[in-house]
Amino acid sequence: MKVLSYGEVNLRFSPPDYMLLEQTNQLTYQVTGTGVNLLTNLKSFGMEVSLLTSLPDNHVGKAAAADIRKYGIQDDFIYFNQHHHIGSYFVELGYGIRPTVVTYQNRLASAFCQANPESYHLEEAVMANDIIHICGITLLLNEKTRTTALELADYANRLGKKLYFDFNYRPSLNTEHSHEFIKAQYEKILYKADVVFGGIRDIKELLDISVNQEKSYGSQLEEGIQILKQKYGVKTYVGTNRNDRDGKHMLSGFMDGESFKTSQEWPVEIYDRIGAGDAYAAGIIYGLNQEKWSEEKVLEFAICNAVLAHTIPGDVPYTNVEEVQSLMNGERQTLIR
Repeated sequence: MKVLSYGEVNLRFSPPDYMLLEQTNQLTYQVTGTGVNLLTNLKSFGMEVSLLTSLPDNHVGKAAAADIRKYGIQDDFIYFNQHHHIGSYFVELGYGIRPTVVTYQNRLASAFCQANPESYHLEEAVMANDIIHICGITLLLNEKTRTTALELADYANRLGKKLYFDFNYRPSLNTEHSHEFIKAQYEKILYKADVVFGGIRDIKELLDISVNQEKSYGSQLEEGIQILKQKYGVKTYVGTNRNDRDGKHMLSGFMDGESFKTSQEWPVEIYDRIGAGDAYAAGIIYGLNQEKWSEEKVLEFAICNAVLAHTIPGDVPYTNVEEVQSLMNGERQTLIR
C-alpha cells in the first residue's frame, strides 16, 4: 500500500529539559507536521509513503526536505517556490499541572500557504498512491490550501482511491470566515471521505449535530457518529478519549466502522504531549490495511501506538510494529539487550 499525505511542513523549536523560553538561549529544532509525523510512522511500519507539500526554495527549505528524506518519506511530490518562509512554532513542554504552550510563527506567510493549487500535479500524485490522507488544517489556513485539499479529494474519489480525512479543527486558525463557511468546507470533504478522524466536539460544535445531552458521554458519541455516517456516507469514524482518574492521565480509542467499539483504557506517562494523535492515526491506517485484522485489533494497535508516542521526545512517533505488538501483548520490558 502506498500512502500520500497533503499537509504543511513545520519547524518545531523546543527549549531543553522542560524549560521556559525565558530561561534559556538554547533550542533544538525538528521538522514536523501532521503529514510528516504520520508518514514517518507508517514508513517504520513498512508502508511506502509520499508527502505532497511546498517548501521555500532556500537553505531552510532544502534542509527540511533533507530531513524528510531521512525519515524515509519519498519527495516526488514536494515542490519548492520563491516564498521565503516555512511555518514554525515554539513548544514549551508542560510538566505536572503546568500545561504545554505552543506559539506559532509565520504560518500564513509560509511557502505552503502561498503555493497555488495549479503548482501541484494532483492527478499524478493521486494515481501513484492507494491511500490519500488530508489534514483538516488545510481547510482553515487560506483559500489556496483549501482549494488544493478539495481538488485532491475530488481526484481521490474520481480515481477510486481511499480517502482518509483528519478534522484537526483549530478554531484559533479561523480568523476570517464565519462558522457556517468553515462548516461547509469540511462538509465538502466529508461527503467524499472513507475514514474520518475526529471527536465528539467536531460532531457537536463544528457540524452542529444535536445529540441527547441527558445520555452518557459514550452514548452521545455513538449517537453523534451514527448521524454523521448516515448524513455524509462516511464508512468509518475514529478518535481518542482522554480522562484523568485518581491523578492518572488515561487514554482510550474508539472506532465506528462495522459497529461502535472502544479500546482498553491505558494509563499514560507523558514525556511529550504532541504527536500522539498522529501516531493513533498512523496505527489506524496501518491496521485497516492489514489482511484479516479485526476492527478490535486495529483499534488496540492504534491506541498502543499512541501510548508509546507519548514517551518519545518530539512530534515524530518513532515506533515500529514489534514495539506496538509487544505492548498489546502485555510485555512490559525495562531493558532490552
